[in-house]
Amino acid sequence: MAKKKKEKNFSRFLNNPIDFTLIITIFLLLAIGLVMVLSASSPSALAESRR
Repeated sequence: MAKKKKEKNFSRFLNNPIDFTLIITIFLLLAIGLVMVLSASSPSALAESRR
């Protein structure tokens, strides 16, 4: 009986609509973080290439 309940909860999870606002926010934050990391490492990369 516990197995049926677990399957029912999982199928209810699959039937929920996707929250596009959350997905867009996550990708936006990931992109900003990637730009920050790359721009922080660019001065050291330029210094290494000039040696």
